[in-house]
Amino acid sequence: MASKLSDEEIRACFTALDTDGDGVITREDLAFGIRALGKIPSQEQIKKLFEEIGTTSLINFEVFKKGVEKPFPTPFSADKAMKSTFQELDANNDGTIQESELRQMLLTLGFPMSHKEVDTLMQDVEVDNAGRIRYDRFIDLVINGSPVGEGLL
Repeated sequence: MASKLSDEEIRACFTALDTDGDGVITREDLAFGIRALGKIPSQEQIKKLFEEIGTTSLINFEVFKKGVEKPFPTPFSADKAMKSTFQELDANNDGTIQESELRQMLLTLGFPMSHKEVDTLMQDVEVDNAGRIRYDRFIDLVINGSPVGEGLL
């Protein structure tokens, strides 16, 4: 479970985003700040947050802090949820899933991706000779931007 952010951490992030020092940031900066502070809200959650904020396009520190403190998923919670979903689909319990099944999931479940988005994502996914993907490596790619262990040497 992620630790609660301190007021100092939140203030430092807000200050970094407030490049002109006028005490306000944009809604896009708010979304960026939430992600920079270790949370991974979905586009739908960000949209809902913007609706809660209202029509104003500029965000002060108090509104930023309220947005950051919302219970958005963290990489750890997302990793756990994704692994659980993949394990349910892993019929032979070997840590893999068919590439075609993964593509179908990405195209139809949750917040569906377009074919182009799926193709772009799948460019970095390692598929074995049997057409299977190790889902732990796929999850690492999605959450961390690269599979664990890659680029360490």
